Amino acid sequence: MPVKAVMVLARQEVYTMRRLVSSQSLVRLAALLALTFAGATFVAAQTAGYDLLQTGSGAEIDLTSLGLGKVPLQGLAIQGTTGNADTIMHRTQNMPPGGGKVSVNVNALFMKSTSPVTFSHQSADVYVTINNSGGTIPVSVLPQPDALSSSSGTVTIRTDGTFDSSFTVNADVIFVKAGMSVTSSANYIGHQPASGITLSSTNSSWSSTAPPGYPSSGTYPSGGFYPKPVHQNVHPVVPASCAPPGLSPTTPAAATNNIQKLNCVAVSQ
Repeated sequence: MPVKAVMVLARQEVYTMRRLVSSQSLVRLAALLALTFAGATFVAAQTAGYDLLQTGSGAEIDLTSLGLGKVPLQGLAIQGTTGNADTIMHRTQNMPPGGGKVSVNVNALFMKSTSPVTFSHQSADVYVTINNSGGTIPVSVLPQPDALSSSSGTVTIRTDGTFDSSFTVNADVIFVKAGMSVTSSANYIGHQPASGITLSSTNSSWSSTAPPGYPSSGTYPSGGFYPKPVHQNVHPVVPASCAPPGLSPTTPAAATNNIQKLNCVAVSQ
């Protein structure tokens, strides 16, 4: 083969190799940038916000000091726009870059005994409440007749999709004539602050996307953090959801004696 032709072929091979190396470099760079920005979005999206939770089976309150033993509880839907949420947690700080610890408090809690107890020689329903909403939820919906110590703690969030939490719950206990409304003080037999309990979880999971049916609330934005805590105590919870069409407020999962039907809108998937 002529020398000139050999030189031409050599130049073509070098050019081809350069293009190949360049293409591979671009692919690697694009992949690296994609991972970087994906990770940055995953971390930066978790801002201060609210967790809407529904209590599962097994919840109870210890009223042994009042001679009632451990009283089983069920969650009550707080208001229609937050679905069947009976517990609202407020994360008051943005998640630090790369994960870290943020402060949290109980914004609202609404629970009721699964059956009446005998208190002060009367049949009574036991309500357990916290209204730390600053008036966003009126006391005509979620009463709290006694002043309470703060229900607060921390959540340690990791970017691998896990978190730990620990906080103290200081709730109000209201004894109401069985079958009567908790929103009328005329129905009260008695009320007092409950003993504080500590709830904690380790390596629970969270997601930056909402689970199916999760309530979309402008008043209680999530901040891009949707937890599934596994509490190591007496208050098991799952993410709240909007009620199926036609669900009555007397259904146990959403039972109240004064709340309208659930009418929340789910987060778009």
